[in-house]
Amino acid sequence: MAQKLPYSRVIDVTVTRQDRFATAQGFSVMLILGSEAKPGILDADHRTKLYGSMQEVAQDWNSDSELYKAAQRVFMRSPSPRQIKFGYRDKSKAMLDEMDTIYASDSDWYWLTHTKELADTPEQMELADWSEANNILFGGDTFNVKTEDKNSKETDCFASYIRDKNYDRSAAFYHVDQASYFATSALAYAARRDLDQANYDRAMQGDLDSGQAYTLKFKGCPGVAALNKQSGIVQAITGFVPGLGLDAAQGNFANAYVNIGGIDMIVEGNVGSGEFIDVIHGLDWLRARTQEAMLSVLANNPRVPMSNPGVGFLINTGVRPPLNRAVAAGIIAGDFVDGQYHPEYEIFAERVENIPASQRHQRIAPDIQVKTRLAGAIHYASCNIIVSF
Repeated sequence: MAQKLPYSRVIDVTVTRQDRFATAQGFSVMLILGSEAKPGILDADHRTKLYGSMQEVAQDWNSDSELYKAAQRVFMRSPSPRQIKFGYRDKSKAMLDEMDTIYASDSDWYWLTHTKELADTPEQMELADWSEANNILFGGDTFNVKTEDKNSKETDCFASYIRDKNYDRSAAFYHVDQASYFATSALAYAARRDLDQANYDRAMQGDLDSGQAYTLKFKGCPGVAALNKQSGIVQAITGFVPGLGLDAAQGNFANAYVNIGGIDMIVEGNVGSGEFIDVIHGLDWLRARTQEAMLSVLANNPRVPMSNPGVGFLINTGVRPPLNRAVAAGIIAGDFVDGQYHPEYEIFAERVENIPASQRHQRIAPDIQVKTRLAGAIHYASCNIIVSF
């Protein structure tokens, strides 16, 4: 048999796996904070416990547990979030320290709520303070009747506290039923909206349902009864003025659950600052996906040169794809121009030769700027009908 020489004598083929990708941040897991302990399951040594169904919750907790009751609101939804977590806090210790400990132990969650014992307490306000400094969204139940007074100040109730603090990462959910777990049910809807599940081709065809963008307004909460309050009280709770929108002078920017036209629904779906929960969620998601994409480009290439083509490559492979995903998800707006669908974003970067030589020497790329417009959602509409004979 003739001696077989290696292929490398004439052909050298190298296969390189480009598999150094940044870990994707999750936005679908809710943490329900409580003080109930189960030794070896949820306690000072086991700060969080993950559950994928109500059946799994029932294996660890009895039906009289507040954690069990909160979980019911989550899994009543169809579809419900794929997973939730319970978090344990020691009531004898400072809330901020406990939250730092829990987050250091397990940071793989984005939504935060609590059992009813924390409603309308100083610790609830401290949770809002903590949330504002961390990349999570907090929704807290409040039963304080002062939420119905539009003149309430930050010392009067939780809703006015986060409104007057202009907090972007905390939302108040007002109800009169302390067993409602209104906040938990509302956040469970948002947690189930997976912004990564979208179809860009459908978006380019103008399909309004190509992704999972949402608004909490108009959504139902299974198991929660609607408030029996008149319009003036609801306006004082929410601050929403028909035809004008949210106004801090008119209310406390709390969310309520009401019946309009025979349909029970959430109003208005906003955080303390008056921004909407879906906007904060969507922008957090877009920032995370852009960071991950840009890091993966830098990590998977021998280098990205400090040149105009290099910056263009970084834009086209690290910035533009997440923006297109946001278009598909329904976060970034688009419109038809001459029969063609155009996403409403523009990308700008200074030419490399125009930045200081010292910056080029330190290998710091020109700043990349994106100008875009959010798709948002319609919360109020009017229609004038003129009839003639």
